[in-house]
Amino acid sequence: MKLLSAAAIRRCLVADEGKAIITADFDQIELRVAAALAGETSLIEAAKRNESLHKVVALKVFSENYTPDEYRYAKNLDFGWLFGGGADTLSKQTGITFSKAAGLIHDFEEMFPALKMYKRRKTENVLRSALSSSEYKAYRALKSRMYMYRTDTSEGKAARKMIQLEIKRLCYRKIGYVTTPFGRRLIVDAEKAYNVVNYEVQSSAADLMKDALLDVMGDPELEPTVLLPIHDEILGQENIDKAEYTAQRYAEVMTRTFMGVPISASGKVYGKSWGHGYHNNKE
Repeated sequence: MKLLSAAAIRRCLVADEGKAIITADFDQIELRVAAALAGETSLIEAAKRNESLHKVVALKVFSENYTPDEYRYAKNLDFGWLFGGGADTLSKQTGITFSKAAGLIHDFEEMFPALKMYKRRKTENVLRSALSSSEYKAYRALKSRMYMYRTDTSEGKAARKMIQLEIKRLCYRKIGYVTTPFGRRLIVDAEKAYNVVNYEVQSSAADLMKDALLDVMGDPELEPTVLLPIHDEILGQENIDKAEYTAQRYAEVMTRTFMGVPISASGKVYGKSWGHGYHNNKE
């Protein structure tokens, strides 16, 4: 059985006669939420100026003369860092060498120290809540030992692998937790404590989206036009002559702040189908 592509599925959602598909989605919500949680001033100020945070990262990591490829690397770097990906993941996504990917991650954390400290702080909180005092000391000792070995020799790789197995045994079935600003208690596996940033950012972004959806649905003018929410986007349909207006109203109602950071939304008119809002359309 042949599976439909995402583009084909989007084309299946077609507006009623005389109407157009409209949408509004948040602007880089995950990165803005992370900046707010970390208190990363440079990204917060850029968000207040309604600048692209991906461009800010590209500018700081690659300089003002960054290339289109470097901008793409910056986006991969942003999402990879947020979602727990390391140098190996970044290397595979971009086609650059492992060493270059590791260097980019190092540069990113140097340029955005509050994000780096936020991840470290949250990871430590998870480990301390998951492990006993003696287990935590053993964990730190193993981590220190692992960093004594090189990653570019077979001996070093073998030694690090053995230590990683010891860490895995120590953390086996140990669970920590973190509480989000919305009061959600998130469970985190101690072995992958670094995932706490992903969990907290995604959970907070999801709660912001739910609040936005409730506000849109609570607006008597907008509620009849709503079709469905999709991740950080609300999809609807409206009469063609009123579509632009209603898409912008979606964006206005969805826009809000989180810990003092603007979480803006942008409205768009897609056309006769959901698929017509994407650049790979031929029509």
